[in-house]
Amino acid sequence: MVWWNVAFSPASNKAKPKGSDDAYKAICAHLKKLFIDYSCDLVALCEVSSLDITAITSQLNLTGISSLDLANEVGRTRFDIVVLYNNLKLEVSHTRSLSRVKSGNIIKAAQLIEVRPTDSEKLMKVYLCHWASRLNSGSEIKRKLAADIVYSSAQEFMVDGDDVIVMGDFNDNPYDESVHVNLNSSRCHESVIAYPKEYFYNPFWRSIISENKYSQLLVDKTSFRSGTTKYKQLNGTLWHSYDQMLFSGSFLGNGDWHLNENVTKVLDDYDFLNDFESRNSPIDHLPVLCELTNLER
Repeated sequence: MVWWNVAFSPASNKAKPKGSDDAYKAICAHLKKLFIDYSCDLVALCEVSSLDITAITSQLNLTGISSLDLANEVGRTRFDIVVLYNNLKLEVSHTRSLSRVKSGNIIKAAQLIEVRPTDSEKLMKVYLCHWASRLNSGSEIKRKLAADIVYSSAQEFMVDGDDVIVMGDFNDNPYDESVHVNLNSSRCHESVIAYPKEYFYNPFWRSIISENKYSQLLVDKTSFRSGTTKYKQLNGTLWHSYDQMLFSGSFLGNGDWHLNENVTKVLDDYDFLNDFESRNSPIDHLPVLCELTNLER
C-alpha cells in the first residue's frame, strides 16, 4: 500500500489548483511505476479534486486498476482523497466519512474504507487522513480532535481483534501529541505486541532521522534527507515526517497479516525525488509505502 500527497488541489477554497496536463502525465508515470515496478495493490492520493481524479484515471490506462473517488464535500470544505487499487487482488469499499463540527469549524478526521483480499473473508479497516495544515490558525487543536475521532472509531474494531491501519498526511511528526498521544501510537514493538488492542505501531519513527551519517569523508553527500516533506520552521527543523502509516497490534504477530518493515519506507528513488525537487512540479511530499505479508497465501 502507498500513501501520497500529490498537492494538486488542496481542500482550502483559497488554494489555487495546480493540476495540468504535464502534472497528470507525470503522476501517471509514477503510478505505473508503483503498480508495476513496486507491485503495489493500493495507492491512496490526497490533495486531489474530482477533476484531478477524472484526468488521472483517464490517462492511467492500466488493466485491473479501479478507483474510489473520496473527494466529496463536507460543509464549506471537502475531503480530497482517491484510492486506486488492483481489483484482481482486492475489493475496496467506502464505509463512512468521519467528521465533526467544533465551534463552527468542520474537523475532517478520516475517510474509512474496507479492504478485503479477494481470496479472504477478513476485512482490513483503513482510515485515510489529511489533517489541518500548520499554516492555518488553530490547526493543532483540529489535529488533536481529528486524532481523537479516529482513535475512538478504531478502538471499536481493535478490541474485536480486527486489522486496522491509519494512514495519511497528519501534518504532525510521529513524536507530536496528535499522533503519539491522541492516536496512541508507539515506536516500541514490544508494547504494541503486549497490548495489541490498545496501541498502534508506527514504523515511521525511523524516518525522522537521515540514513546518511555525517563524517569528514562524506564530501560527496549534500543531502541529509529525512521524512517526507521539507519546509523551514523556526525550531531549526527543515525535514518533517508528516506522512505516516500506523498499524494495529494484529499486524505484529497477533493476526493473519504481518507488517514487513524491510519494505515499509519513504520512497525516495530518483524518479520521485526528481519531481519532488523540481520547481516545475507541484509535488512537495514523498510517498510512503508498506508491505503486508501472509505466508499462508
